[in-house]
Amino acid sequence: MTQRALKIDAALKAIPETDDLAYLREALLSASRADGGLAWGSAEDYPALNTRLADPAALESQVQALAERVRRRVEGVMRHTVRALAALERGEAAEAARHLVAAGEAEEGERRLDQAREFYERALEIGRKPRDRQGEGLALRRLGRVARAMGQWELATRRYHESFEVSVAQRDDVGAVVACQGLGNVHVDQSRWSEARAWYLRGVERCPAHPTSAEYVHLCVGLSVVERRLGALDAAAEWLARGEAGAAGLSDGLMAYVDHGWGRLHLARGEARDAESAIRRALGREVDPATRVAFMAGLSEPLLRQGRTREALAVARDAEVLAIHCRAVPRLPDVYRALGAATAERGGAEAYLFYEKALDVCRDHGLPVYETAATQHQYGKLEARRGEREAADARLREAHRLYTALGARTEADEVAQELGRMGAAVNDDEQGRTV
Repeated sequence: MTQRALKIDAALKAIPETDDLAYLREALLSASRADGGLAWGSAEDYPALNTRLADPAALESQVQALAERVRRRVEGVMRHTVRALAALERGEAAEAARHLVAAGEAEEGERRLDQAREFYERALEIGRKPRDRQGEGLALRRLGRVARAMGQWELATRRYHESFEVSVAQRDDVGAVVACQGLGNVHVDQSRWSEARAWYLRGVERCPAHPTSAEYVHLCVGLSVVERRLGALDAAAEWLARGEAGAAGLSDGLMAYVDHGWGRLHLARGEARDAESAIRRALGREVDPATRVAFMAGLSEPLLRQGRTREALAVARDAEVLAIHCRAVPRLPDVYRALGAATAERGGAEAYLFYEKALDVCRDHGLPVYETAATQHQYGKLEARRGEREAADARLREAHRLYTALGARTEADEVAQELGRMGAAVNDDEQGRTV
């Protein structure tokens, strides 16, 4: 019997989208290989994900390890659930809530967000006790985190705010600080910079001066992002300097976020070479694979600005390989946008393929709507650059609609300005929704 090459897209469609096979689907991406007929050496022949080949033999060798991974997760969830029941039997509701949260965290760690939410909601119900509400506050923060990961900004805001109020009532300063950080993050996701700044600052006010905490460092980095996006670059630098001082001696991973922040700030200042150096410092530190993918995708921008297109393509390609290998699917749209930008800069006519693939990943994996909006935005700019006015108009309008629905005011305004430069301004109703 003749053996035919099996494209990764066809293989993924053949596997039912059940929870039990989620790890297998991710492993299929990880085990895929580039088509031998395609070269990595040129942008024109770049083997994007849809041209990769499935490798059932390699997948077969992973089945036992994948099944063991499922077994460990299920065992951990069950153990915490049983411990929660034992705590309830002793009348310790807060302890029971904490074990249910731990079970939810095991699910959330494997991106099983619906299942994690179920545990957090049970923990919330049990943790609502008048004397010790810390379990309630913790459950609310976790529900906020899950809602944010699902792109449910309004729900995430409500849950984090409820957690803040509970934490303040319980005099739980750490919980209150984390809630402030969560609220700031949700507002950043929506480009609501002033609101984000207010919540980050409230978090900073509640952080102890000594010893410096990881929460404080993250708040400082968040404030630097806000100030940078508002154009206050000196203020952004001051917050990064505070975060850098706080991160010293805590962990290498924390300093990586500071370094990356400096990289983004240098880019805003037009200092591409300094931006490259800062992001490379971040990549030299201990970070999880998904964060490394994000940093690598980000490194392509300062390389492009320096005219080093081949290097920008190479680092973006490496980011895709790592994302597939470590199954960091949510990072792939950012990677494909970087590949699209670098390929377009090189003059490759097939740059659009990367934006199409980013949209496919967003749709197939249910990623937050912001990823789709950002992809349509960049895709529209590419179409405009190619002189495809009608296509550019359609994509930019879709980006504007999605940004507006999310409350991402800054990005919506940027798209409106781009449409205006094309002589195709958004109508009054569309423009009004960005306010």
